[in-house]
Amino acid sequence: MRVLMQNRSSVFRMVAGDSVQMNKTREALRQLGIEVEIKTQPTSDFSGYDLVHLFNIIPIEETYQFYQRAKKYGIPIVLSPIYWDPKEFLINITNERKDHFLTWWGKTNALRQEILDGVDLLLPNGLVELELLQKEYKLMTPARLIPNGVDPLFYYANPDKFIRRFGTKDFVLCVGRICRRKNQLALIKAARSLNQQVVLIGPINDYQYYQECRQEGEGQVRFLGGLTQGWVASAYAACSVHVLPSWYETPGLVNLEAGLAGCKVVTTDRGTAREYLGEMAWYCSPDPISVRDALRKALYSPPLPGLREHILANYTWDRVARLTLAAYQEVLR
Repeated sequence: MRVLMQNRSSVFRMVAGDSVQMNKTREALRQLGIEVEIKTQPTSDFSGYDLVHLFNIIPIEETYQFYQRAKKYGIPIVLSPIYWDPKEFLINITNERKDHFLTWWGKTNALRQEILDGVDLLLPNGLVELELLQKEYKLMTPARLIPNGVDPLFYYANPDKFIRRFGTKDFVLCVGRICRRKNQLALIKAARSLNQQVVLIGPINDYQYYQECRQEGEGQVRFLGGLTQGWVASAYAACSVHVLPSWYETPGLVNLEAGLAGCKVVTTDRGTAREYLGEMAWYCSPDPISVRDALRKALYSPPLPGLREHILANYTWDRVARLTLAAYQEVLR
């Protein structure tokens, strides 16, 4: 079987959850003997492929081009939507481009509808995501749930390397791109009110927002930029709690990494995180008061049992690949 994966042209330059999901799924499928190629530009030659796997319908324009080409050729198409309705986030961000984004979302929704109706199989990352798609787009397209995954190496995370290099431990950690959707500013405000040191790991996607976070967190926040997987794993093991207070996540790959590394996890109640983590994490809404309350509970509570074992049993990339391959086979039959 030969599979073509397609995603936005910036997928390798601006690495995000969809980048990791696509790459890790490809790597694990190759371990199962499946030939997988990634192309981030439209192609007119599908003759060597049995199936096209599209990713991400939030930035829709490029995905729509991929879809049109594959549809014209008549090749089977599966779609990982990686979807959550961003309108709450877009309405609440204090940004001069808010009206532009809301207008863009309304204008491009017809493209999402066409793709969702036209592909052969949907591969949502969670039941809540699927139910939201069915509600908002009145779907008739069949779907098979494919969870997101995590590298088992995080299970063996050791704090010593991070502590020796950066000279700190028992801090509040957030791993993720520095941007408004990840909502680090709310975390900084919450942690300041509890007199907690914050460490942020991740690239800067929004420089203005980064400056706001720096100003708010002066003296209590360390920005370490993007780090390799080994350093991030050690940071998880060294911190007291990992917090991801985003406006939405599906479910937030760093939630799985942190939980597998043995962290106490605080995360957003918007999206599919609760579906993955159950009652083994603490949840907050995106406002700073809710983040503060959840952070306080996590800091002064013992770890909730069972999270590492639950993640290792259900959300490795190997299992994701096996479920994905079964979905491919279903379409090709």
